[in-house]
Amino acid sequence: MGESAVNAGKVVIVGRPNVGKYTLFNKLVGKRKSVVEDKPGVTRDKIEDFAKWQNRIFRLVDTGGLMPNAQDFFLPKVREQVEKELPSADAILFVVDAKEGLTSLDEEIAQMLLPYKDKVFVVINKVDSKGAKQNLYDFYVLPFRGFYPVSSIHGHGLAELLDDLTEFIKTDEKQKEELLKEELKDIPKIALIGRPNVGKSSLFNRIVGEERTIVSPIAGTTVDAVDTLVERNGKKYLFIDTAGVRRPSNVEYGVEFFAVNRTLNAIERSDISILVIDGKEGVTHQDQRLAGLTFRRGKGLVIDINKADLLPVSPDEAERQVRKRLFFVDYAPVVFTIATTGEGIDNLFSAIDLVWEDYTRKHKTSYVNNCIRKIIRSNPPPSYRGKPTKIYYAFQKKTRPPTVVVITNRIESWKDHYKKFFIRRLRECLNIHYAPLVLEIVEREED
Repeated sequence: MGESAVNAGKVVIVGRPNVGKYTLFNKLVGKRKSVVEDKPGVTRDKIEDFAKWQNRIFRLVDTGGLMPNAQDFFLPKVREQVEKELPSADAILFVVDAKEGLTSLDEEIAQMLLPYKDKVFVVINKVDSKGAKQNLYDFYVLPFRGFYPVSSIHGHGLAELLDDLTEFIKTDEKQKEELLKEELKDIPKIALIGRPNVGKSSLFNRIVGEERTIVSPIAGTTVDAVDTLVERNGKKYLFIDTAGVRRPSNVEYGVEFFAVNRTLNAIERSDISILVIDGKEGVTHQDQRLAGLTFRRGKGLVIDINKADLLPVSPDEAERQVRKRLFFVDYAPVVFTIATTGEGIDNLFSAIDLVWEDYTRKHKTSYVNNCIRKIIRSNPPPSYRGKPTKIYYAFQKKTRPPTVVVITNRIESWKDHYKKFFIRRLRECLNIHYAPLVLEIVEREED
């Protein structure tokens, strides 16, 4: 493999017997190793080889060891071998079986992996098996980095896994970057968006000029050179300047193309967008489109009515008109600013804090299910073709945005009007008022 392999990242495969660990191993390294059968009662040493994806090389390790019956998995010898590999791993592939669903042994292994949860990729294998689909969401209760439904035998889903895995793996060059990412991961990333000439640049310069404590670019990192880390009242915020590339590199497309592209990229990279609206002109069709982009991508939103000194109506009436035109993002707080003087900046940061708190809010599964029971007790989902609609259980899948999964027997019963009502009631119970709340309805066959 040459010199590049010496510093290659290390990826460790972990999982109970018969989930397809060594099938996955062979698929990733691109050749069949001489491996003893992966079944209860068979002992083998760990195996390792180099794998390559998109010109990136990494070292793949299958811990192997004793393959006992499930109840004996944590025999000292086995645990010692697995635990020896985990601390030095740059990433961990936790392989589970979609056909069998989440087992008690999977949960025991998950407990062992908790200290490394930020580098655990859950590989949900055998998704092409009969009955596997209805078990997929069982695994999303695990508190790990990401979830990847795959078929190791046929190769389905491996490209997405490898894309994310190789991007994450630490090399010597990336270790410094990872330290910065670790520092920034709990800091809200904020994009200023809006039409030309609404005051975005003035607002950005006012925020940066008054509050900047760490100035971009941050040397030796992959953070964009136009991102600015701002500290205010002891809290940090990463502002993404949509100015980006100041000039089009290809005159064929023109300035407008690049402006739109920069805005789309900024929204994609952000947690929260601040939609800057010209207070004198009010909400335009373009403002609606920009708000719609944040909605479809599940991003937090603050609506900033700038040039508040030029309002043609009272502030209350201006807010009423804005909310009427942007009714689909009714969770977004509205603030008024005058960027040229700095008036309203305090309120802007307060709104960002409100959105961030809700955007990152996490609830236990038991609490989510209590909320669901309260809602359906008074307003159950409608029946479908005369048959009742059941809700088996629910859980919060993730944050940023908060996403709740509801497992039901009839997905057809969940019409738009009921989903909107359900989300509204769920917001109240989960105390999520200022951020998007995503509801995923998953159908499971009746027993």
